[in-house]
Amino acid sequence: MSTETIPGAESPEDAFAAQPFLRDQLGVNGSHARGLDAAGNGDGERSRLPVDIRASLEAVRPGHGRFHGAKFSLGYFPAHEVFSSAADKFGYMTKSRVRKASRLPLDDSTRALLAQLGDLMADSGRETADDSATPAGFTYVGQFVDHDITLDVSSALDSSALVDATVINNMRSPMLDLDSVYGRGPAVDTFLYRSPAEGEPASAFRLLLGVNTPSGPGGPGGSAGEAGVVTPTASDVPRTSALTAIIGDPRNNENLIVSQFHFAMLRFHNAIVDSLVASGFTGDVFVEAKRQATLHYQWAVVNDFLPRICGQAAVDAALASVSVAVGSRFEMPVEFSVAAYRFGHSMIRDQYWLNFALRNRPMSDVFLFVHDPDHLPVRSNWVVDFNAFFETGFTVPIFNNARKIDSVLASALENLDGQGPNPMMKILATRNLLRGLVLGLPSGQATAAALGVPVLTTAQLTDGLPADEVAVLQQQGGLLLAKTPLWYYVLREAMVTTGGEHLGPLGAKIVADTFVTMLRRDALSMLNVGFAPTLPSAVAGDFTFADLVRVAKVIGE
Repeated sequence: MSTETIPGAESPEDAFAAQPFLRDQLGVNGSHARGLDAAGNGDGERSRLPVDIRASLEAVRPGHGRFHGAKFSLGYFPAHEVFSSAADKFGYMTKSRVRKASRLPLDDSTRALLAQLGDLMADSGRETADDSATPAGFTYVGQFVDHDITLDVSSALDSSALVDATVINNMRSPMLDLDSVYGRGPAVDTFLYRSPAEGEPASAFRLLLGVNTPSGPGGPGGSAGEAGVVTPTASDVPRTSALTAIIGDPRNNENLIVSQFHFAMLRFHNAIVDSLVASGFTGDVFVEAKRQATLHYQWAVVNDFLPRICGQAAVDAALASVSVAVGSRFEMPVEFSVAAYRFGHSMIRDQYWLNFALRNRPMSDVFLFVHDPDHLPVRSNWVVDFNAFFETGFTVPIFNNARKIDSVLASALENLDGQGPNPMMKILATRNLLRGLVLGLPSGQATAAALGVPVLTTAQLTDGLPADEVAVLQQQGGLLLAKTPLWYYVLREAMVTTGGEHLGPLGAKIVADTFVTMLRRDALSMLNVGFAPTLPSAVAGDFTFADLVRVAKVIGE
């Protein structure tokens, strides 16, 4: 069997056996690696890269830059992060018997049915709900946070057999520790950092910032509005001469808004370093700045982001009921990562007011910048005005609110390359559904019952849906109505139970419980160190993402 047809997640042994150029670097003895002969040679078939990995290597080339969902060989990662018994993995929050009894059959008929549903979810012109009350910045906070806690590089969508999530490596630490920003710190990932200035403490490491391509005024106007707009010169992430972003996670350079938010996080850390140096702090400046940045970020996630996404009641319930030991074993549940936390795709707008120079720009522009070398480094007039994305108190002509959470994806996502309609979003929706199928996720109904949450009725699931979508759900004897894919169920539940303002009872419980679990098991988290915010904020004793971008000084004066 060739590597191309091996079902399921790539095994570490196969990863290294298939890539001779990595064996010497990783100290893998060829004679002991599967698929190699005594001389350490591949069998010709085994040495070929899997289909998903080869496709991903093409997708991440500079002309494409799409790292989201990309698959890489495990051989690309440090061996200890793959082979260690303590290596982070994915897993399940539901019991095996629940999954076995309620999962969809893994066959060609089901795949075809899910493809039909995915096509309808991404069909143009089906967005009928009004915007939500949630500022659009939280769509991209959600994406940034996702990149801080999960990275699946090896599961397969075309597996002919069920894939056990517990064999899949999570290549991000499952805790809110900002490793996507800090990497492995200035002692190892020195390329992310700027050394202290002369006369400053030797530990005053700041994160590198990038420059802008001069192209006129842009970015925030602050309290002066359009009159306050200037031409930014250093409002981008750092980049190599090949224009590759020098950041801890390349997925945070996939679109303009999340890239600019990553830039804000760099500025956030640097602002804390500036404050510590100015105050004469005598300890390790970097360690203290990272501690403050991480704890305030966690506070904003728990007290600002999660209530908007889950509702305050679900967050309060999770904080009151979730109890896990510090340092306890944890497997990132795929009910969270593959289903409930993928709500953000439905919150994306067709167009955004980016700044005073770029009013009501289509979503294709948000992605265009990274695919066109003429737009990198980020043009000065493309710098995002976050006053239009977070409630900072500064007025803009148009404030961007996220779309409501529902089972319809923004039609603008079908034109991400600016070249007209393409099937990308239909492919994305279908892939989300297929990933749940291959991983053997339980149905939405069974998951709700197992977690003690009210189960949606068939009437609720189909309420307000167009006839063609109902028809797909009713095919094969109503298979998708009896065993509704968990991702789709969570999106429908949000619209049916909250009008799309936030996740419904099941989605909210999965998301809130997972976040609180991650924080409870982290000895240094805000839930374990008696933390209260100390950085400047609009409300004393609180700290929001609006406060974060204010401290980062990316919203003007």
